Amino acid sequence: MDKIRQMILECVRQTIYESLFTKTATPYVSKAEAQREIGSNPLRTDVGGHAAHDEVRQVSTIDDNGANFDGEHIVISDNRFIIYKIKNFGTPDIKGTLSLFGKGASGEKELRRAIDTVNGAATRNKKPIMFRTITSESFKGISQKTSHMSNTFWEFSFDGSEWYILKPKPVQNLKISQFKH
Repeated sequence: MDKIRQMILECVRQTIYESLFTKTATPYVSKAEAQREIGSNPLRTDVGGHAAHDEVRQVSTIDDNGANFDGEHIVISDNRFIIYKIKNFGTPDIKGTLSLFGKGASGEKELRRAIDTVNGAATRNKKPIMFRTITSESFKGISQKTSHMSNTFWEFSFDGSEWYILKPKPVQNLKISQFKH
């Protein structure tokens, strides 16, 4: 009888646990279901001016100020940078990760949202997350001045061995990076 009771309890616990994390790949924000909002972020964060369109919906991560970056900044030669672009994107004409998200402030907001999505998915699934940026010698100064948003490619990893390119819907559309450091 004790074994049956233990099996039932295990099934109930597993079902409850799985139902809490059914929407882990995408941000889940709900005022009605507060138990699903894991983390300490507010529902919205101001990313510039004070107009309504300058607010970005926040995912539930442990980052208190929007997108964060604590990773490795890799600077490579111009020729190797061109090879990197061709291997990963099929063209040397792409300027950086920001090109994938759009131009100007709206593109930067979308990039920060993607970083938050990756952070949130890793946090909810109890995985560590690492970021790295790759830029060329020519654009090293510009990249640093723009917080590595301009002429830089962003990549992330959950274990440090397999690196993925940061692009729109990064968790749903994982693309393995061809860059070997």
